[in-house]
Amino acid sequence: MKRKQFIKGILGTSLLISMDGISTIAKAITLQNTKNTVNSDEIASFGAVHLNNTSIEKAIIFWTKVIGMELRSLSTSVAEFGTKNKTLVVVHQTVKSAFKEGYSGLYHFAIHLPNKQELAKAIYRLQQNKYSFSPIDHTMTQSLYLTDYDNVMVELAFETPERFKRVITEGGLFIEDTDSTVRAASAPLDTEEILKSLVEKDLSKIISDDTKIGHIHFYAQDVALNNAFYKKIGFTQFNFFPQYKYADLGAGGFYQHRVAMNSWHGNNKPLAPTTNAGLKHYHIIFKSKEQLQSAINAIGNVEEKDGNYWVIDPTGIKIMFSYS
Repeated sequence: MKRKQFIKGILGTSLLISMDGISTIAKAITLQNTKNTVNSDEIASFGAVHLNNTSIEKAIIFWTKVIGMELRSLSTSVAEFGTKNKTLVVVHQTVKSAFKEGYSGLYHFAIHLPNKQELAKAIYRLQQNKYSFSPIDHTMTQSLYLTDYDNVMVELAFETPERFKRVITEGGLFIEDTDSTVRAASAPLDTEEILKSLVEKDLSKIISDDTKIGHIHFYAQDVALNNAFYKKIGFTQFNFFPQYKYADLGAGGFYQHRVAMNSWHGNNKPLAPTTNAGLKHYHIIFKSKEQLQSAINAIGNVEEKDGNYWVIDPTGIKIMFSYS
């Protein structure tokens, strides 16, 4: 069964362009109007995402012109992109084929923008480049979805969890926000309203230094096993819905969607062939040495190399651990 057909079948008639909005189902709780300003309680953040891609030249065009990052370093087969002071994405020209559906591994990763003005500039940049994207309002986030030239999905997101009030499940899946507006879990985003916040049209200026890798979403071979793995290393449960083949977890802050996983592609699907574009590895940075050590102790099978620690999750995804 095709992914969108499966999702529509289990969740009713709601508009579901992307499924990150399912993270708001959690426990039918109500979040009060808390300002989305502090994530200081989070146990970890993300370092750079490393991708296997087919072309450094095309990567430079995508990440600098389309996304607005700085090219921070370049060799014949590796390019680093990010803000002025930090690397967010590292592209390795190592494969011959584009990303293909039907395998376990990366679903998408999300670059989180620090404010509405940066989201508006991202929309403006995509429009000016005539680059196709899907604008989605998840209530918990306002998001733009697009794919790179290798069909790897990227999300540009602005965190807005303070908007969330409750879930409504009658007749489909809907979210009520704190203004009593009810919308689908993945509703169309009003880009014209966002563009009213646009204050910077100079596309030669790179993205804000406060931009970060905000969450990562996987196709898991087994949602329960992957979910248990991330709980072991210190992430906190937000949603766990085996009936929907979905789970997500937070890192302890107000925004609770840091790691997500699904098996909408089918259970126990193998990792994509190493000749396909996709995730090479990603980086979890624990807040302290003690939290890092606790994670290492919890999972046991860890390889140390050059002061970093390498682990493999139950699906086979490679992760580098360090601490700040």
